[in-house]
Amino acid sequence: MQICPYCQEEVKKEAKKCKHCGEILDVALRAAEEAKKSSGGNVFNVAGGSSSSSSSSSSSSSSSSSDGNFLSRITCLDWVLIFLTGGLWLIVVALRGR
Repeated sequence: MQICPYCQEEVKKEAKKCKHCGEILDVALRAAEEAKKSSGGNVFNVAGGSSSSSSSSSSSSSSSSSDGNFLSRITCLDWVLIFLTGGLWLIVVALRGR
């Protein structure tokens, strides 16, 4: 057994995370968590924002490519709004691509 340096409780020697306070005890795992936090973690914002702006400019140039890229223009927020409005938000997404 070893003592947790954060809460001073006993934990198993091979434990990677303290069961009492939840702090990460493993050095490599702690470094990975800190790197993930410092990178921003805005996966939804980056993926939704860049694809919708680039595809909307390409869809305005040709109408035939807008039909094939319709699903790629729908962001995560659009899917939530489509679900909450019973599908009515699809009209907004379709008009936004024109």
